[in-house]
Amino acid sequence: MLLLAFTWAITAPIWFTHGVQSHPTAAAPARRDGSADVDWGSIRCPAANSPETFPTPSYRTEKGLFLVCTEQVINATPQDVYHALLDFQAYSAWNSFVRYVALPADVVKTPDDVYVGLVTRFTTAGILPLVNTTSVEIVTVTKGSFDDGSSPGEGEPAPGTTAGRYLMAAWRYDDGLHGAAERSEHPNILVDRGDGTTLYISYETFFVGPGALLLLPLKDTLQKLYTQQGLDLKAYIEKGV
Repeated sequence: MLLLAFTWAITAPIWFTHGVQSHPTAAAPARRDGSADVDWGSIRCPAANSPETFPTPSYRTEKGLFLVCTEQVINATPQDVYHALLDFQAYSAWNSFVRYVALPADVVKTPDDVYVGLVTRFTTAGILPLVNTTSVEIVTVTKGSFDDGSSPGEGEPAPGTTAGRYLMAAWRYDDGLHGAAERSEHPNILVDRGDGTTLYISYETFFVGPGALLLLPLKDTLQKLYTQQGLDLKAYIEKGV
C-alpha cells in the first residue's frame, strides 16, 4: 500500500479522470487462489530488522526491497476474520490506520460484493504528520473457502484434519503507471489453528523501484501502523464474537 503524498500526486489525475469505478490494466495477472508454487499457509513474519522479503500473488519473482509484517492469534474462525477483512465499509469503525475505503457504485455491500479486480481507494492516517494519505488498491485474491475435505487442496492438510488450512485475501497498490513507479502487494493469510482460533499473518512487500526507495525511510512507521492494525482487527473481531 503506497501511501505517500508523492504517490497520490502521481495517481490523482487518474482518479479525477476516471473516478473510483476505473479498472486500470493490471501490472501482473491476478490469481484468485494465490499461486500453487508458494506455500502461503507456512509464511510467518520474520524477526525484527530482518532483510527478508516474501513473494506476493502478483509479483512472485520480483525482487523485494523491504517488508512490513504483523502476526496475531485471533479468537475467532478464519471465516470470521476473512469476513472482517473484506468488509471495507466497516473499516472506519475499528481501524486506526485505514480511516475510509472508497468503493465503486457496483459494490453495495461488503464483503458480499467484493471481487477480484475490484478497484478501491484507501484513505489512511499516521504515515505523515497531520496529513491523511490515499492509495488506489486492486483486490487480487479472494480465497474465502476451504477444500471440501475429501482430498488435500492448495494449502490444505490431510483429510480428516483442520489445523493448517488457510484462507487468503490480498490487494495490490496501483500507481497508474503499470508498476513503473511503485509495486507493492498486501496479502492477508488466515491459518486455521484447529481450535477455533486463527493465526492472522498480514504483510506487504515493497518491490525494488523508485516508489519503494521513497518509502524506505518510513519503514519503521509503516511497521508500527501494521502492528497496530493487527491489534485493532483482533480487538474488533473478538469483541463481536
